Amino acid sequence: MTITTSPALYNQSSRSDDDFVASFVARHDVLEVLLRRLRSHTSEGGQIHQLLIGQRGMGKTSLLRRLAIAINRETDLGDQYVPLTFREEQYNVLRLRDFWRNCGEALAEWAEVSDRCEIADRIDASILTEAWDTEEGAFEQLQAELTKLDRRAVLLVDNIDLILDALPTNDHWTLRKRLQDDQGPIMFCAATQVLEQSSDREAAFYEFFHPHHLEPLDTTETKACMRSLASLRGQAGKHVQEVLDNEPERLETLHTLTGGNPRVLALIYRLLESEETKAAMADLDALLDQVTPYFKARIEEYQTPQQRSVIDAIALNWDPMTTRQLAAVTSIAATTLSPLLIKLRKDGLIESVETSGSYAGHQLTERFLNIWYLMRHGTRRTKQKMRWLVRFLTTFYSSRDLTRIARRARSFEGIEGWHTEYAFAFKEALASQHQQAEDRIRSTRLVEPASEVVNVDLSNDESDRRADDQEIEDAQKLRAKARDHLQSREYDQCVNKLNALISKFSNSAKPALLEQVAWALVNKGVALGEAGDTAAEIAAYDDVEARFADAQEPELLEPVAWALVTKGVALGEAGDTTAEIAAYNDVVARFANAQEPALREQVARALVNKGVAL
Repeated sequence: MTITTSPALYNQSSRSDDDFVASFVARHDVLEVLLRRLRSHTSEGGQIHQLLIGQRGMGKTSLLRRLAIAINRETDLGDQYVPLTFREEQYNVLRLRDFWRNCGEALAEWAEVSDRCEIADRIDASILTEAWDTEEGAFEQLQAELTKLDRRAVLLVDNIDLILDALPTNDHWTLRKRLQDDQGPIMFCAATQVLEQSSDREAAFYEFFHPHHLEPLDTTETKACMRSLASLRGQAGKHVQEVLDNEPERLETLHTLTGGNPRVLALIYRLLESEETKAAMADLDALLDQVTPYFKARIEEYQTPQQRSVIDAIALNWDPMTTRQLAAVTSIAATTLSPLLIKLRKDGLIESVETSGSYAGHQLTERFLNIWYLMRHGTRRTKQKMRWLVRFLTTFYSSRDLTRIARRARSFEGIEGWHTEYAFAFKEALASQHQQAEDRIRSTRLVEPASEVVNVDLSNDESDRRADDQEIEDAQKLRAKARDHLQSREYDQCVNKLNALISKFSNSAKPALLEQVAWALVNKGVALGEAGDTAAEIAAYDDVEARFADAQEPELLEPVAWALVTKGVALGEAGDTTAEIAAYNDVVARFANAQEPALREQVARALVNKGVAL
């Protein structure tokens, strides 16, 4: 089945049952558990009443509707039960009588949809009469209609906590009694958090409902949902399928952006489906607007000034904030912050992540919520606000995507025709990814590739072997000292240590020591390049090639390949692109057929760098 409409975010009732079932791609495991409980229930059974617990967007409302459809469609369930569905928030319930009236309205609606119009008409005619005017009368009227149908009601109630909070305490006990009757209603309900009554021994609903916690989707579930949505969308979802097939690493990005929230996943899917980025930018703008009621409600669940101050500080900072930083920004003492942060983590709104320092940082779990917050509450400084949109674009789109988009824009529409803020952010994102690519190339020059543990057996004579080991240890110590100098930017001292190593062991006939010499020459080039002496740097790489290009040992050929690749980088930085590409071509010509992974890695580096240079 192909769904022509995009996944809905809020109003699921506007979609047909067939479309809804087809697009129900998450929480199948929970659905089966709930249906199994219902199928196996008898009047002597145990805890039949179920409670779904999860933050907004975790799929509670969708699960309740999917349950209703399953009950109606499965003969064995449909012959025993009538699923009664309600609006998400039953604000009119102040007494238990009001709730039973809502159940009567829901039964009439079910009857009308099921072509039992005489039942619907009968309920409509009586529901405002005195017969429904008391709790006992309303419940008896509801049960009388169900008895005529020879079925039992399954009440699919969202936000049960709102109803219980509105009812008087004595109505709680009456409701419990009704639900415990042999043929009384069965309640499958949902709430955003564990009911306070569940842990209160004096409360009517102490340990009454069997809880099901709806956790965020993991990466595997996110992948399955994205593939299901793309498959259901037919041709419209083809681009998403290609992204998932060719760039599986994007799944981790999508999972991070959504925080495993199915509702936000549907939102992100709609954006990912837009191949044309001008349309995608418009979609992003529209989606940020559409998601405002949902995200606003998430934030407004926290009503104390301190809670909102902490959330505001974390969201506006984007990068993880330590407790000390939060205390400085909010002027709230660290001892007071601790329980606030624990609650926010428990609720799933924030998470702790590692930082470059010794302390963990706090950030919003759903990165898209953070983007919405910044776009809505960011400062008046446009560039600061746009920083977050730039971060989103560089996270959401791959470098290849951004390059392809830029080419299309130049050929057809022109970036300048976009909304000013999105055009600015896109250009910044494109420049950022190009810079990251160049930084990755440069960073390879500072890698210490050779193993620091070399095991050799050059002689059967024990004393010779000990002498060999001592020489290798001496060489390694010199390289280690040189590396320390390099990291401290003491380039002259670094080169001196490396020259000492080269001078001492360059005439050795032992491959293990020659390997140390080869890597010392490579690192010498790195140090000279960091010191700004490009000519001397390139000369060091040429020296590696001159000494070891004809070697047969792979451990000597690897530094040759490294030297040639890094020489190409240095030539490129010096502005000699032709010589740079020639160096990369030399690597490919020499080592393209090599079987050793270390040599093949350098061929790959050379080809990537050549592509960037071109």
